[in-house]
Amino acid sequence: MVVSAVKTQRQQPFRLASALRLGPPTLRVRELAPTLDFYGKDIGLQVKGRNKGPDGLELIELGFTQKTEPLLLLKHDPAAATPPRDFAGLYHYAVLLPERKDLASTFLAVAGSGLSYEGYADHTFSEAIYLHDPEQNGMEFYADRPRSAWPNWNDLLKGAGGYQRFASLNGPLDLDSLLRELTTKERANPVSFPRGARMGHMHLRVTDLDRSVEFYHSKLGFDVTMYFPEIGAAFLSVDGYHHHLGLNTWQSKGGSPHRQGEAGLEEFKIMLPSVDDLEAVSKRFPESSRMDRRLTIRDPDGIAITLES
Repeated sequence: MVVSAVKTQRQQPFRLASALRLGPPTLRVRELAPTLDFYGKDIGLQVKGRNKGPDGLELIELGFTQKTEPLLLLKHDPAAATPPRDFAGLYHYAVLLPERKDLASTFLAVAGSGLSYEGYADHTFSEAIYLHDPEQNGMEFYADRPRSAWPNWNDLLKGAGGYQRFASLNGPLDLDSLLRELTTKERANPVSFPRGARMGHMHLRVTDLDRSVEFYHSKLGFDVTMYFPEIGAAFLSVDGYHHHLGLNTWQSKGGSPHRQGEAGLEEFKIMLPSVDDLEAVSKRFPESSRMDRRLTIRDPDGIAITLES
């Protein structure tokens, strides 16, 4: 008996388009004036636009002179609810600079504004600096190392010892080496984001790691690059990137799902290369809201993700 090749062929898992990129996340903030001072005077972003959203709340676009698409959106809501301590939502958003030299210049310029950084790390695949905005939204500035210097993800996924494997990716940032990227003149006159930047990855607090990995991997179509259930962390991406998405339960395991109207992350965006790519995702979420070239879905913790083409 001849068995149909179609029936015996293993069904390929759904995968997001490899050419996707992350768009601007939206943060719901209560105190607009100090937040704008922080992002404008201290960080060096510019107001690119102000308008009213469908809910009547003011939306402020922040970005760079040389780029039309905003890097970040602020939604001003004085009545935004305070999330509980174990909330699901934003851990940090991460701004990717083009090169190491740009990170060095931004590091000096932001520090010169009077802000204090809260952390520095050499992650092997990237070098990163961490801080929070006035509403305690976590931020990361980072620059990638060449892909040839990245660790082998498959080796990191093997066996037990998640903590040791995770720790091997996190060392101290060599600030002296970073600053040697700049000339004496550039050190004396640093500029934030001298050649712009883009959103590199989103890192989320989730309440159930396995459930969230299943959603983002099996349903939405990200690849798992690193998965450390022993320490409550996972990282996912497309096209072999180290991660477009981080997930952790460090402060939120078994905690409170995201509620609409809470201060913090309102949504994050995934920009797809074509309408066909959006249509493929839309078929997997028939219950979700679709408007022309935009689809909004929610993850198991109620965090909104808008996909656009």
